[in-house]
Amino acid sequence: MYRDTLLVVHLASVAAWLGANFVQLFLAPWFARRPVAEHAAWVDASRLLGQRYYNVAGAVIGVSGVLLVAETSYNFSAGFVAVGIAVIVIGALLGIFAFTRLAERQAEALRNGDPATARALGNRIASLAVLDTALVVTAVVTMVAKWQA
Repeated sequence: MYRDTLLVVHLASVAAWLGANFVQLFLAPWFARRPVAEHAAWVDASRLLGQRYYNVAGAVIGVSGVLLVAETSYNFSAGFVAVGIAVIVIGALLGIFAFTRLAERQAEALRNGDPATARALGNRIASLAVLDTALVVTAVVTMVAKWQA
C-alpha cells in the first residue's frame, strides 16, 4: 500500500510538470497575439509557475522517487533512476537560470513597448520548454522500460 501511494504521488507530480508544460506550449502563442496587457499577464503567470508550481512538482517528484527506490529492489545506480534525478536537476536549473529570467525580461519588454524583443525572448522560452518537455518524456520512457535496472 505504501509503495502504491508513493507511485501515485510520483506519477501525479510528473503529470503536473508535464501537463503544465503542454498547457504553456499551447497557450503561449495564443497569448502572444493578445493585447500587450494580456500577454504581459500571461508571462507573469508563467513566471509564477516557474517560481512556485514547478518547484513543488519537482520536489515531490524527487522525494517520492527517492522513497520509491528505498522501498523497492531497485537502487540509485539504476540507469532510469539516474536519468530521473538528472532531469529534475536540469529542470531546476532551467527554471532558476533560464525560464524565470527570460520571463522577467519578456514582461519588461512588453511593458516597455518592445514587441520584437518580447517575441525573441518568447521564442527562446518556447525552445527551452520543448527541451524540458522532451527531457521529462525521456525520463518517463526510461522509467517505464526500467532502463539499466
